[in-house]
Amino acid sequence: MNGDGVLLLGGLAAIGGVALLRFSWSRRKRSHRLNLAGWSLLALAVVAGAQAAGAWGVAIEALVAMALAFVLLAWAGWTSPPGVMKASNRRAGMLPEGGAPLRLRRRLTTFALVGLMAVFAAIGLALGLRMLALLGGAGEADANALALFTTPLAWSGLVFAMLMTGDRRRQLAMLAIGCLVAVPAFLTGVQA
Repeated sequence: MNGDGVLLLGGLAAIGGVALLRFSWSRRKRSHRLNLAGWSLLALAVVAGAQAAGAWGVAIEALVAMALAFVLLAWAGWTSPPGVMKASNRRAGMLPEGGAPLRLRRRLTTFALVGLMAVFAAIGLALGLRMLALLGGAGEADANALALFTTPLAWSGLVFAMLMTGDRRRQLAMLAIGCLVAVPAFLTGVQA
């Protein structure tokens, strides 16, 4: 099959994946099998796009999937009945409603942990991965590039995980794991 045929097949898989996920999510009870089938079709679309035209093909398949998702969600929003509840005047959880306490100390602690300390943990993860790459035989430039690539990804993953848990112990454990990963790099003298 030529590149255009594979790209077309990927587009059909993207359309089928989005349609199947929309169908599954609109049911009263979600089906794990339908969800898996939908995500599998989307993965097939990505593979087909990459096979047909590399990153450009993946971008095309993603655009096909996003365009259909936009149309389906716009239609659902347009046809859904208006809500009966009055919208809250609360803006993105910034201020408590009524006479609720502000909890400034808790909010500032969360910001310090997630916004500041998670960066250090992400750098620790990147340094640990850099050390593993160097020990595995990678060149110094490759190991440095890997660390630079890993830092923002690790930071965003840590931020997401930390914000999804409200337990401070779990948040601190996530930070500790990230920092402990860098300890062997410091002890062995493999530096950034």
